[in-house]
Amino acid sequence: MKKTIKFLILLLITASSFAQVRVGSFNTSKYKFKNLKKKNLERLKGKKAIFILPDTFSEDAYSKILNDVWTITTFQILTYKNEEEKDKLIDKYIEKDNFLAFFESYEIKKTTKMRMLVSYVFNLIDFHFVDKVKIKKEEKKWRRSRLASIYFTPDIEIRQQIESGMGEREINGELLNYKLGYIKNYLQYINDLITTKESHDLYEDYSSEEIKHLKNNTLYIDSNFLYGYNPFAISKKDEPSIEKLTKKYPYDYKVVDYKEIENKILQDSETFYYLTWNQINSNKILTIINGLTGKIIYQQHTTVSYNIKPKDFKKLAKRIDKLNK
Repeated sequence: MKKTIKFLILLLITASSFAQVRVGSFNTSKYKFKNLKKKNLERLKGKKAIFILPDTFSEDAYSKILNDVWTITTFQILTYKNEEEKDKLIDKYIEKDNFLAFFESYEIKKTTKMRMLVSYVFNLIDFHFVDKVKIKKEEKKWRRSRLASIYFTPDIEIRQQIESGMGEREINGELLNYKLGYIKNYLQYINDLITTKESHDLYEDYSSEEIKHLKNNTLYIDSNFLYGYNPFAISKKDEPSIEKLTKKYPYDYKVVDYKEIENKILQDSETFYYLTWNQINSNKILTIINGLTGKIIYQQHTTVSYNIKPKDFKKLAKRIDKLNK
């Protein structure tokens, strides 16, 4: 998303949030997770989901992918050009029992035992009911019951710009997976899980029987995710060699430009599998998604890890081997 995005400027150490889906009851910045609440599923009946999203894509483009995959409620799409427009839209639709899905970026600061200031940034689309609304100093405050969130990945350029300044300002950069194909699959997965009353947390290892099909199917890898990152210097490092990464992965794979993956997702014509890896602070989460159904068929969570490594592909190969015995 080569757009100007408003971010909070962080001090000392920045730990950025990368994309993944959570479906359940949780705080977006914490590990604690509970399954979907029955009462919130009941509240969806007869509701309209109000999506408030940046104008990275047109309302028609968002509507098209929602028309393809969103069945749990009717929906309305509203886009904004800047933070002022966004705030006005949110203020207008913050009403008790409304079901909202809007993009937000926020920061949490903590002081470590070593007296270092650590900042965490979260960029996400948050799906929730408005439970209670209060007016405080002419500003609406509300409590929410959350059903799902989609987390997004800032590129290294954004992280460097955030780290270099202080205060609030607008910076340029890209959220690597804020792209129509990926968003369609995330929405599809959320819709299907809520329909079947299932939950999904991003901090758990997971694989389905479907992962065995990678023995005879190509694994597509978005080239944008093959980058090297030094989290301490907030800088790039040499990109990993795909040959080295996949040395212990004996099955077929293909590194492609994102557009090839997007075309396959949006055409909605065949089953294929693609890999992304995501980071939430010091947590690395590698996922494999069925691009036709949007289903996450494999998820591997590693703590204190910031780059994709050969052992990630080795673990994946072992899982495929095991399910094919």
